[in-house]
Amino acid sequence: MDRKEVLRRAFGFSMDEEGRDKFTDDKRDAGGPTKWGMALNYNRDIMPDKDGNGRIDAADVKQLTEADALVMYEKRYWRPNIKPEYPAALAFMLVDMMLNPGPGASPKLLQQALNDCGQRVDVDGDVGGQTLAAVAAVAAVDLLPLLRALADQRLAYYQSRPKFPVYGRGWTGRTKRCLEAALQIAKEY
Repeated sequence: MDRKEVLRRAFGFSMDEEGRDKFTDDKRDAGGPTKWGMALNYNRDIMPDKDGNGRIDAADVKQLTEADALVMYEKRYWRPNIKPEYPAALAFMLVDMMLNPGPGASPKLLQQALNDCGQRVDVDGDVGGQTLAAVAAVAAVDLLPLLRALADQRLAYYQSRPKFPVYGRGWTGRTKRCLEAALQIAKEY
């Protein structure tokens, strides 16, 4: 599967999970006003000024289009985080994780999952040669245990969060659906 197809499928999955074009402004959510999965407080620097008033605010979020969201998704979550060396199923899973739980936690969760699969990787959040070599070693044998371990790490991370009582059911369902989709991609490719 080429990288553009992985990006397309991952974007579609993430947007379905995020409510697509539904605008939300849950005061309990640190991301603030959100539409197409693009939270104002995490994406203000790359969000277009849709109303042209020189300020990026909730009014701009409300006017986001799917095309705007795809540009932002690729710029913020895909390009800086999804390495060309990642197998398609892992890239799919990780880019959704970059959106939620985020780019700070996700590399460490990958490294913990690699350790769960018998690799020796520093859990430092830096995806460099050591982490990429471990991904390659696992993928050369069987990628499925890594995908499952990564889903387990994602769930454990969510369960450790103070807002798990509020969002846990959704986070858990999303994690399971993401794993199922990644396993399907792994079977296809």
